[in-house]
Amino acid sequence: MPAQAAAVAFRGFLRFGRTAALRLASPLDAIARRVAGKPVLPPLWLRRHAGPVASFESSAREMAAFLDRLGVLTETDDVLDIGCGPGAMVPECTRRLGPGRHYVGFDVHEPSIRWCRKSFAGDPRLSFELAAIASPYGSRSGVPARTYCFPMADGEAGLILAKSVFTHLFEEEARHYLEEIRRTLNPGRPAIVTAFLFERASDEFANVTLAFPFGDGQVRWRSWLRPNSAVAYEQSRFFELVGESGLRVQWMSAGYFPGAERLKGQDTLLLGL
Repeated sequence: MPAQAAAVAFRGFLRFGRTAALRLASPLDAIARRVAGKPVLPPLWLRRHAGPVASFESSAREMAAFLDRLGVLTETDDVLDIGCGPGAMVPECTRRLGPGRHYVGFDVHEPSIRWCRKSFAGDPRLSFELAAIASPYGSRSGVPARTYCFPMADGEAGLILAKSVFTHLFEEEARHYLEEIRRTLNPGRPAIVTAFLFERASDEFANVTLAFPFGDGQVRWRSWLRPNSAVAYEQSRFFELVGESGLRVQWMSAGYFPGAERLKGQDTLLLGL
């Protein structure tokens, strides 16, 4: 389809231009942060790959405060960070990591993993793995996501984080990731995942269809050109996937859909065995 191919090419050109501009601006940003006495952050273009640049630090702080309120990260926990990106949660987890415990982060984006390995090399408690998965956010030549094995042994993780991961996965991939969470999670310990969930019977479903106009059943997505950029699930279907994997939803904090007059944030779920 020539029109679709042209649209994909144009969007690719815009993303390339944005990345190039952020690469050029990154040294100036690093100097400004150093002069202001602020902590070192990934370059701007890596921060943008993980989400809005302006919320890189605040989003991590909000998640860390959320973990503290729930009391789910203890000094005896090893942490598995699914889709760690350029390490937004690493400083927060490091401050809460107990002696002799470990943090393992993995991501499909090689530049982010490379930056993390270099920047956090001085802390032996931290390790970062490249997930060689075929993904629009990494390499398109990797293995299917449904075959990937998380880099932790059975029952090893005392806390699993999957922040803004299931918002990019369709059912087959989501099911496999939930099964891997079930495999690596220590019984009695929690997994925190975020997702876009909706209920068709709710008053806000009109906002959902505006924000996620594609798809007509239990799974909807925002972009025709980039379906994985934002994926939403009917809540009952996502809960079914959780149950089929051997997990259960222990608690949920409702988020929002763009256009709805509610607090900003994805739906956040506490999962357990």
